[in-house]
Amino acid sequence: MGAPLPKIKVIGIGSSQADDRLGWDVAEALLACSGAAAYGDRLEIAICRSPASELLGLLARADVAVIVDAVKDQGAPGTVYRWVNVDSLASTAKVLSSHGVALQTLLMLADALGYRPSIVVYGIETISGDVPDADSQPALRRAVLRVTEDIKREIANRCGLAPTSVCSSCQN
Repeated sequence: MGAPLPKIKVIGIGSSQADDRLGWDVAEALLACSGAAAYGDRLEIAICRSPASELLGLLARADVAVIVDAVKDQGAPGTVYRWVNVDSLASTAKVLSSHGVALQTLLMLADALGYRPSIVVYGIETISGDVPDADSQPALRRAVLRVTEDIKREIANRCGLAPTSVCSSCQN
C-alpha cells in the first residue's frame, strides 16, 4: 500500500474590492471542478476574507497549503509570482496583503504555533488603486486561468496523479 495522500488546502485570499478578489476567483474556479471532489477530505478549497482571523485555522492540519492572493508591485497586471516557502516570501518587497496583517507575518506565526505545512504562495499582480481597469481585465483573467491550471498540476504532483484527474471537467 502506498503512502497516504497529503491533506492539501488551497486558500484564495481576497475581498470584494475591485481586483483584490483574484485569489477568490482562483478558488472558485477550482471549486467548480468536478474532479476535485474525488479527493474527498484530502482536498479543501477555501475562500479567505480575513487572513488575520481565518488563515491560522485554515492552515491547521494541512500537509500542503497553496495560497493565492493579489499583489501590488511594479509588474504588469496579470504577472504571476510563485514562492515555495516562507523565507523566500519574507525576502520579497511585494505587497502581499491589504488585509491588516502581512501574509508573511501570519505564515511565520503559523510556523511558531506548530502549523508547518509545505507552503506554496501564488501572487497575481493587480492594478494600483481600487478602480478596475478595463484594459487590464484580459490579462487578469488569463492569470487566473494560469494559476488555476498551475494549482491543478501542483495537487496532482503532490498526489502522484495525472493533472487531468484533478479536474477533467473544467472549462477554463
